[in-house]
Amino acid sequence: MRRFRITVEGVAYEVSVEELDAPAAHPAPSPSSYPVASAAPVTGTHVPPPPAPRVEARAAAPGDVVSPLAGVVVSVAVTVGTRVEAGQPLLVLEAMKMQTSVAAPRAATVAAVAVAAGASVQEGQVLMTLS
Repeated sequence: MRRFRITVEGVAYEVSVEELDAPAAHPAPSPSSYPVASAAPVTGTHVPPPPAPRVEARAAAPGDVVSPLAGVVVSVAVTVGTRVEAGQPLLVLEAMKMQTSVAAPRAATVAAVAVAAGASVQEGQVLMTLS
């Protein structure tokens, strides 16, 4: 057994770890020989990150580009009035640490952008409208 001190968000924890694949050089001391330690007190105040912008969902209409999955908008590559070609990247979504590019389904002009970077979106939610 080896003892370690791990600090997570300013709180220190003492843990014992047993090495399963290591050769036994010394007999392991009994658990009763270790002092019982409690978690260290929090040394500062934890400030949570600000919430992501909330975007209201609406039903899709013709010309709408919808989210193929639930995730977070990483970046938006176009603005209202931008002329796009079929297959051109419109925005990037991230879900489970994987990034997915959402491309224009056809050549068109961006009429409206319904999301911004940092927004959480659901599958099927309208991201932007092309005309």
